[in-house]
Amino acid sequence: MTPAIRKTALTLVSGFILLLLVIPRPGTAETKEPCLPPEGATIKLSETSFMRLNYQMQLYAEWRDTGSGVDGTKPTTDFSFRRSRLSITGQASGVVGYSVKIEQAGPRRIGPVDVAGEPASDFGVLESYVTADLDESFRLVLGRSKIPFTREVLEGCFSALTLDRSLFISTPMARTRDMGIVAWGSLAHDKLQYFAAMQEGRETANAPESSPRYTGRVHLALLDPEDAFGYGGTYLGNKMVFTVGAGAQYEPGAVYSDVTNKTGEKNYSAWTADVFMEYPVGVSGSATLSGAYLKTSFDKAYQGSDPDPESIGVEGDKKGWYAKAGYLVIDKIGPGQIQPFLRYEQWDFASLNGVYAQQITWTAGGLNYLIKGQNLKLTLQYAATDFKDEQNAASRDFKTITAMLQAGF
Repeated sequence: MTPAIRKTALTLVSGFILLLLVIPRPGTAETKEPCLPPEGATIKLSETSFMRLNYQMQLYAEWRDTGSGVDGTKPTTDFSFRRSRLSITGQASGVVGYSVKIEQAGPRRIGPVDVAGEPASDFGVLESYVTADLDESFRLVLGRSKIPFTREVLEGCFSALTLDRSLFISTPMARTRDMGIVAWGSLAHDKLQYFAAMQEGRETANAPESSPRYTGRVHLALLDPEDAFGYGGTYLGNKMVFTVGAGAQYEPGAVYSDVTNKTGEKNYSAWTADVFMEYPVGVSGSATLSGAYLKTSFDKAYQGSDPDPESIGVEGDKKGWYAKAGYLVIDKIGPGQIQPFLRYEQWDFASLNGVYAQQITWTAGGLNYLIKGQNLKLTLQYAATDFKDEQNAASRDFKTITAMLQAGF
């Protein structure tokens, strides 16, 4: 697609969206946020408009058996905010809604496959978008929002089954959020849902092109519908769900295989497939099972003489899968409920920490203690990270123990 054609297409799409926003609609379509946060403070502005203020946080205490000391082999202890989030959401009318989320993450030393020398911290606008709920079958999200590709990213991080989403599932060069336009909707009595997105993608001088990233996703809900802009990692036994989904992404001219000489232009592409089930088991509780496969490709850019850092490492060329399971005990134990969980992941990386064809096996087990549902819970998780090839210090097996306090107001 030439720059002129791309610019014309963007202009036409923008004009079409603006036209849709000003066309009056009979009735309204309910705004559907994933795994709605606690009610918080709500200000009613009119019969069809309101503003809501929420705060949610996840405080981590972590221990890893490596990463510190002169040679990096001594244990590391770390306290950090995984998320500390202020959300302002609401409706401006029966059709137009909005969301602004500001978040602090960190300072944190312990990462997915390494321990940083200095704590990393981030503070800024996580999301900022306007929604147009034109019909159940056609809704729009305009601005910085979640990338509608993998189920795991679309699952609400404050409604997770395990401690957090997969450490290896984020979209390269953007991770979980991006600027752009997302169209989505539910069809066939909410059994079929689609997402179609054109988002910014990579924006840097090191990219061969400045092209949008294109994303598509569909799912089929065979039991209760999952018809919001996102999913729950668990519905705490309130739904009977069996949903299968798939997604694809493409961005032309994403990286160079030789950054120094700016040669070897390579495209980015990825695809995923996933399944989720939550179902009551007898009268004692509710079981949750979920799994997904993901393949990410930069067209073998890692084989170049000076590959772009984005094309290697945790978010570079890779393929892998995860499976997770949990069981919510209906009866209370003390003031809350328990939900033990297990997780298994296996990933093949083209190049990771200086090792070609590296493989990681990641296993974890833990327990959620839900005092006030997902709005107040304690989680404890033990995880083991095993490298197939331990040829250097950055590729040695390690263990991580994490305790989390999650609260929402």
